[in-house]
Order: sequence, then C-alpha cells, then structure tokens
Amino acid sequence: MRKGDERWIGPFPIKELLARCLDHRFPRPPESDSCYLITQRQWKKSPTQKSLPLYVGGTTGNSKRFRTRVGDLLADAFGFFGSETGHSSGGHHLHDWCYKNKVNPSRLYIAWIKKAKCHRCSEFALYRDLKPKLNRYTPPACPVHK
Repeated sequence: MRKGDERWIGPFPIKELLARCLDHRFPRPPESDSCYLITQRQWKKSPTQKSLPLYVGGTTGNSKRFRTRVGDLLADAFGFFGSETGHSSGGHHLHDWCYKNKVNPSRLYIAWIKKAKCHRCSEFALYRDLKPKLNRYTPPACPVHK
C-alpha cells in the first residue's frame, strides 16, 4: 500500500459514532474490504504516530463481516465480555488499556478505509507503518500479494 492509496472515513470520537447510531446519514463501516484504526488523538487526512495509534484490525478472508467486526470490537472495548467469552482480542486489549489508563473508550477515535484495494495488505501496511501500541501480533500477510 502506497501512502495516499487509502481513503479514510473518520476519525470520529467513538462516543459520536454511538450517539449517532440512529442517524442513517452518518457514515457506517462497510460490510467488507476495509480495515479500522483506533487512536488516542484525532488526525487529518492520514494517521501518523502523532495520533497515538492504539490498534489496527480487520477481517481475514473475504467475509462480509467487517461492520460486524467493528461492533464486536466496540462491545469488547466497553467490557461486554466474560472470562471465557468475547469477540475481539483487540477489544479486550483496548478495554484493559483504558482501564489501566483511566480513559473511557468513548473518548478514543475510530476510522476505517472506505474501500481498500486489498484489505489484508492495507491492514498489514498500517500495522507496519504506525506500530499500534496494543496490537500484540502482526496481522497475517495477504496470501495473494504477500
């Protein structure tokens, strides 16, 4: 992924995304072909280290679950998981970080790529370039583009 290949939607404070859930004019994550980024600070055009990247994620394969995956992330970031349940390891990591740092997850920022040429390559490049603080594993490389 070259710089500028992506078109970002957001970043939005998570509290705004949740508050405008019934406003169908407000952007929603796409159903597929995207990846998301959670940051501590707002940014313009493209994220940088100054936005304090916390987590980058997406979906594996070509499933139509991207929007659902974002919902899973948010549910877990707000603590809606149990000792043996949960949806998103990223959401668990965000929840733990927020708890330790006394930051309400609603104050973080979320953005996603409108439609990635290759969502696997985009997620990998974001991880490589931004080095998000809470990703514990390198996202799997794209099996097609390697």
